[in-house]
Amino acid sequence: MISLCIPTYNRISDLKRCLNSIIGKFGSYPYEIIIADGGSTDGTIEYLKDLNCEEIKLIEQGKLLGVTRAYNDSFKIAKGDYIYIGNDDTELIPEVFIKACNLMEKEAQIGLVAPKDQETLHGNLPGVTIKLRQYWALLSKFHIFRSSVLKEINYYDKNLRTYYTDDDSCLSVLAKGYTIAFTRDVGMIHYRIPDENTNIARAVNLDKNRFEIELKYLQKKWKYLKDGLDEYLSSSSFKKRKSLYCAHICSKTYHSKILQKLITKGLYDLLLEQSVIFKDKKFDNLKDFYLVQKYPDKVLRGR
Repeated sequence: MISLCIPTYNRISDLKRCLNSIIGKFGSYPYEIIIADGGSTDGTIEYLKDLNCEEIKLIEQGKLLGVTRAYNDSFKIAKGDYIYIGNDDTELIPEVFIKACNLMEKEAQIGLVAPKDQETLHGNLPGVTIKLRQYWALLSKFHIFRSSVLKEINYYDKNLRTYYTDDDSCLSVLAKGYTIAFTRDVGMIHYRIPDENTNIARAVNLDKNRFEIELKYLQKKWKYLKDGLDEYLSSSSFKKRKSLYCAHICSKTYHSKILQKLITKGLYDLLLEQSVIFKDKKFDNLKDFYLVQKYPDKVLRGR
């Protein structure tokens, strides 16, 4: 079974589109939908109750408590062997999710699979899974966890209430000795509601310094992240340097309307595949997934 955890707040039209892509679309594969509502006043609660869908579990938080709290509350009641964390402004492609779960069923070393997403606000580019931070490359912002691994990393870090939960959870999974895979096929369409619009994360965004506070916390928690990767890359082969260069192009393309017109989707996908740095040869033969990411031990063990 897969548990689909989706926080929401006053975005009923987006939530309807999201649920329409899920309910009845997983075939015989068992699933449940856990929705943590942050006190919506737009009819969301009434809509969900009127659906009378046995797969939906509703958590009525009553007020905005932040996205991390919403996910952690959902994790606690999830029954699935695999747990997906997602947004209400996405449209899922269940076939890709089922492939991801089947992969983890076969490969015990894989603790997390990231479905490739397609962004509608950034040139409709496929595979905007790569996020190139200021000083390191980290992949994945939507996750399908193995439930046991999520428990092993103690769910989401409560100190990261809004930002960097995806970065931290990826690093935590890798630090436990598991690997991460990424789907080759697009697993979801992300409509990405701008942050200035109503969003469940706004509960803690009133503090204008929240972003900087949580970045500093992440840097302190993973204190060798920057130096460890810089050292690793400075002594690495051309192949790894090329991977980082491709990741940089992907990032620039993602944010540049000019580059989006110049780089085709096929070329973008090729760059994306080359960007998965620190490859693990054990998984070179995967057909439906990008190769896993592997970080230097110094980065993951030296906290």
